[in-house]
Amino acid sequence: MLDDVIRLVNDVGFPIASAGALGFFIWKLINRIIDNMEKKIDLLDEKLQSIINTSEERLANKLDSQHGIIVALIDRVRALDNQTIRQDVLLKTLLGVPNLIEIDKIAKATRDDQRKD
Repeated sequence: MLDDVIRLVNDVGFPIASAGALGFFIWKLINRIIDNMEKKIDLLDEKLQSIINTSEERLANKLDSQHGIIVALIDRVRALDNQTIRQDVLLKTLLGVPNLIEIDKIAKATRDDQRKD
């Protein structure tokens, strides 16, 4: 090994041999830095992915609970609409008054009331 180095210095000269050795050293150093950076990036990617997965799970749980609340509220609104219709029919029957409440407008949106999304 040492004989090969001495022969290289004698063949090409000390400046060229040292420049080659320096280039090889820099190449090895850059490869090591890149390998370490790839390992760190992979580690950060795994951590970020786990954080995203837990966030998605929490969000899904929250959305499921919100969906249940919305369904319960819709059921309550329907029950109130039915109760209002029953009371209207009862009052019409007792008082003999026609149509105190317009049944077509209860729990229905007319074209003017609908959202324009």
